[in-house]
Amino acid sequence: MARQQEEAGRPVGKMVLFGAITAGLYGAVFAHSDWVMEHFTRGAWYAALPVATVFLFSFVHGAFASHLWSVLGVGVSRKPAQPSPRKTRRLVRRRRPQPQLRLNA
Repeated sequence: MARQQEEAGRPVGKMVLFGAITAGLYGAVFAHSDWVMEHFTRGAWYAALPVATVFLFSFVHGAFASHLWSVLGVGVSRKPAQPSPRKTRRLVRRRRPQPQLRLNA
């Protein structure tokens, strides 16, 4: 039963979905490389196409990688917050020597 609860929180479906979308995007770019080169190198407003494509690939691949790590069980370890030693010590105020004006005669 504990194993079912542990697996229930893992996003296997999302990982598969974003993995398929990522593979589809890469496949589409390589399958239509002539069209991509023709339109992405035109300049003017077409210069936004490579930037938009990079953002799309980055988002989809990043989501896939995030879900993959979650499914594999790799994540941030959360340690309970412990007070730092500085906060627990009592601060002692020390007198600072005050500068004094002196005349050399």
